Amino acid sequence: MYLIDANVILEVLYKREKWQQAAGFLERVKRGEAAAYVLHFTLHGISAILGKPELVSKLIIEISSWRGLGIITTSLDEELAAAEKATYIGLDFDDGLQYYAAKKRGLTIISYDSDFDNTDIKRIEP
Repeated sequence: MYLIDANVILEVLYKREKWQQAAGFLERVKRGEAAAYVLHFTLHGISAILGKPELVSKLIIEISSWRGLGIITTSLDEELAAAEKATYIGLDFDDGLQYYAAKKRGLTIISYDSDFDNTDIKRIEP
């Protein structure tokens, strides 16, 4: 199973260089052909980037219909542990939280961020 990093969703929303590749993977999750998770924290981050409430509403409505997607909510204790681990392994907080959640749950990170390649968890691109 997979943990989807924010950059995969943002790749599609902003039609960046690899958006079609990312969209193909996300479509598989939407149909339930692939099982994946996303952090609630990640959705908040994307929502902050989108800014406009109507865009955030569309995102939440869309994502909540995806058959293969689960949402991971982290506790303050988990976020503290993730921050400490991130400092130790040289990641920023966002990546550290992704790392912590993936490691704890045995998930592979789906991301375009090569910073994960210097850790002991697996990262693949969509």
